[in-house]
This record gives sequence, structure tokens and C-alpha cells, in this order.
Amino acid sequence: MKYNLFEKEAAPTWELVKEKLIKSISLDENRINSEYAIAFPYHYNPEIHFVYEGELTEPYIIQPDFTLYFLNEREQVEEGYRVLGTGEILEGNKVKTIPSSGQFYIWDGNAWIYDKQREINSINNRIKTTETDLENRQTRLDSREKLGMKVSKPDPEILKLLQLHADTSQELTLI
Repeated sequence: MKYNLFEKEAAPTWELVKEKLIKSISLDENRINSEYAIAFPYHYNPEIHFVYEGELTEPYIIQPDFTLYFLNEREQVEEGYRVLGTGEILEGNKVKTIPSSGQFYIWDGNAWIYDKQREINSINNRIKTTETDLENRQTRLDSREKLGMKVSKPDPEILKLLQLHADTSQELTLI
């Protein structure tokens, strides 16, 4: 069991709560039996301290009755303890993740928006890569031919690259 020793003061913000936490320790609960002086022999004073039994996972506050209130996801976002990431929105008190619609979509804070320029850039990059591959293949063939090596014409790899270039260029015109 995790035992957390706090100063006995209300703390309405997460920043203040962090200052009130004195020490945390994990011990067998059968050994402690709510005798917190055993867990914190040099620190615990019931007049000025209280102990919370359990894990401290999310931002929380100390209420006037010295209980901990763990903020839900909405409260964490509203208080600035959590920032919504790409594809995240608040729905009720929870953060919901909306999956991307594809690689050519950008998040505008509320929804995924199609970015035509992003798709055009991607296709242009594929065309440039295919052109580079064509140039490299042709250079290799020319070098082999100059060395007197037998070269098959038409080269099947060049034909394949030319078809890929044509297909990709066609794809660009259809956007």
C-alpha cells in the first residue's frame, strides 16, 4: 500500500498540493494498520499532518476536509494541467481521440481537414524519386554499353519506371 504524508492544509491548486506533500512510502498495510507513526516515525504528527492511502496518479487538490479530489480529464484541460494533443477533443468529462482520416489531413483543433497541397507535394516527391531512379538506371545502362557489355533493349526496369512515372503523373492530374 502506498502511504502519502501531507501537511494538514487545504490546497485548491495542483501547484499548492505539490508543496504540501511531505513524503510517500510503500509498506505492507497489515504492518501499518492505520498507525501512521509507524510509516512516518520522524515526520507524522496528527495535529499538523494527514495521510492519504493509495496511488497519486493525476492532478488533484486537497479539499477543506483534508480529502483528495482527483481532477477529471476536462478539469485537467480547463485548469491547464493537460494539453489536448493532435486528434483529441473533450467529450463530456473525458478526452476522446479522433483517428486521422489519412496522411493528407491536418488537425485544426476540432476536426481533421483535408490538405490538398500536402497530397500534391507527396505525389511530386514520388515523381521526383521515379525520375531519379530512371536517370540512375539509364546511366548504368549507358556505362555498361560503353564498356562493351551486352545490354537488353528495351530495358524492363526502365519500362516499369516509365509506367510508374506515367501513373503517378496521371494521379497528380486527377487531384
